Amino acid sequence: MSASKFAASALIALASVAATSAAFAGNDNNYPQINTRSTLSRAEVQAQLAQVRKDGTLQIGNDDSYPVLPQVASNKTRADVIAEYVAARKAGLIPVEHS
Repeated sequence: MSASKFAASALIALASVAATSAAFAGNDNNYPQINTRSTLSRAEVQAQLAQVRKDGTLQIGNDDSYPVLPQVASNKTRADVIAEYVAARKAGLIPVEHS
């Protein structure tokens, strides 16, 4: 391979890596971007962590802050749900992939 072809190939490879990296650089999730500054030093945070571990008040996996959704009873049978699905698919309301 000549030097010019090698350089061209390397440049194309580098450009594709740069383009891929740029695509994943953004905040592509549904979480809000929150910019805050901590008022505590790292040492203060570590001291607080040590204290709650010592006290036994460290809560791990506490799901109390998550909303509990009520259970909703369904009056439909499995056959009813399947019939609704088939009708919606025939009406074109559900996209069907063809392979």
